[in-house]
Amino acid sequence: YENIFKQIENLKQKLQKKEEIETFINKLKNYVPRFIKALCNSPEDPIWNERIKNFRNAWLWSQARFWIEEHIKKDETLLINTKIKQIEEEIFRLTEKIGSLKAWQFALTRLQEKHKRHMIAWQQAIKRLGKGTGKYAYRHRKDAQFHLEQCREAIPAWVMPLYRLWDTINPQPGMFDIIIIDEASQCGLNSLLLFYLGKKLIVVGDDKQITPEETGIEREQIFSAAKELLYDFNFKDSFYLEESSLFHHAQLRFKNLITLREHFRCMPEIIKFSNNLCYHDSPLIPLRQYGSDRLEPLMAVYVPNGYCEGTKNQIINKPEAEAVVQKIIELCNNPKYKEKTMGVISLLGEAQAKLIENMLLKELGVEEFEKRRFICGNPYHFQGDERDIIFLSLVIAPNHRYGVLTKASDIRRFNVAASRARDQIWLFYSVKIENLNPNCVRRKLLEHFLYYPEKQEFQNIFGMTIENLEKIARDANRSYLKPPSPFQSWFEVDVALELLRRGYKIMPQYEIAGRRIDIVVMGSKTRMAVECDGDYWHGPEKFEEDMQRQRQLERCGWEFFRIKESIFYANKENVIKQLCETLEKRGIYPMH
Repeated sequence: YENIFKQIENLKQKLQKKEEIETFINKLKNYVPRFIKALCNSPEDPIWNERIKNFRNAWLWSQARFWIEEHIKKDETLLINTKIKQIEEEIFRLTEKIGSLKAWQFALTRLQEKHKRHMIAWQQAIKRLGKGTGKYAYRHRKDAQFHLEQCREAIPAWVMPLYRLWDTINPQPGMFDIIIIDEASQCGLNSLLLFYLGKKLIVVGDDKQITPEETGIEREQIFSAAKELLYDFNFKDSFYLEESSLFHHAQLRFKNLITLREHFRCMPEIIKFSNNLCYHDSPLIPLRQYGSDRLEPLMAVYVPNGYCEGTKNQIINKPEAEAVVQKIIELCNNPKYKEKTMGVISLLGEAQAKLIENMLLKELGVEEFEKRRFICGNPYHFQGDERDIIFLSLVIAPNHRYGVLTKASDIRRFNVAASRARDQIWLFYSVKIENLNPNCVRRKLLEHFLYYPEKQEFQNIFGMTIENLEKIARDANRSYLKPPSPFQSWFEVDVALELLRRGYKIMPQYEIAGRRIDIVVMGSKTRMAVECDGDYWHGPEKFEEDMQRQRQLERCGWEFFRIKESIFYANKENVIKQLCETLEKRGIYPMH
């Protein structure tokens, strides 16, 4: 009886203990339901001894993770950046308006009644002068010069072509504080007087573009005159007609040359030809960004039945001209080309351009011709100008004997012709590439259109396969080893791998305008910048510098997606999901 009684008491204690445990478990179910379920499913598993022992630490870690996730959900970086951008745009707009108002205020406070009268008189004198060839042109020119001199002090800045300057000023040494000369490579010897007129000069030009070419002048006469009149000049040979533009003279006589490499006009594929042809030592950096709906930049059209007729500068290729006109009419009716300006450049003489112009006026009409701001001419007509769409006519054909173009002047002409298009350039040709001399600039242009490597930017990006990069990222001791080149952090490697696994094409450490973007994701027709803001490298002190760089590139059309390192590793899937959604909106999709 005593033993049975003890067993009953023992069972009561166990029952009480069981009830206490069940009460405690039921209470815990409200807080850690998954933990209790796992415990009840395998209470005999010895691993629970270790888990229970470290339960407090695990609980604290869980609390910390929950706090981080809640903090990430409240992250307003994107919203703040958008607000900053709006404020900066407003500051820029107001600054522009204030600058304009202050400039007008300054000009109007200096403008007196006598100045106004002389300005009106100057306009009337210029109108009477006309082309400057009339019987009394000399008198009208003198009148214009007099009236301009009387109001010159009231006008802070004059903008005029060179020929108008000679018609309207009375030359005096240093009469202008600063003279800015644009397209100086087109200015000939008659522009050297500008050195006399200005106290300071800013000469803007490109010696790889078209320079003045004088024809019909005997070189012996020039050499003789230079020897007689310029005997005490250190650079008298610079006055010979070859390469004697104002820009060449400025290179000889001025220091402080500033090379501008940023290129804002053309699509990268278009300006690449000029880089290969003329600027291989210091290539132009195409800053212009583009959307997924951009036009295909390079288009080539072979005209198999093309033939030449005429001689010298009057050579035309009628089938090629008809092909150009037919394509233009087709594009003018295409909604994708709505509001696009257009131009036609003949790469051999002017007769082909005139033929195309007459055909276009007949087929399109004057209104459409003017609406599209059509210019039909040779490269000289387009120097300093641009159009959205340019059509090049090579002109030469198998029935015509043509020479090899290798001279510096030929290269300059083709450089100008091939860099006038903003969005798209069409090349019409009637000869096969194998019939052109390998050294001829015509062949180089045709090769660029036919064989431009679509994926040349991706050659030797990593110097390794994706599998090798995966292995390095997995096995490397990141505390001691640096990431593989060109990556600058293991964080960048991890982001790149996430994109590569999903089939995206990327360019790590993409250089542009002397700066680098961590990762550029490349689409078939557009691209997007991804910046990896590492906690070590991108602290608060670096934020303003990073944003300044981003704003500069955003003005060129770049779109950025910034990833914080802490947020990436805390919730990788969510970050990559947001990135992929942004890429899709941008029109960038996986390649496979």
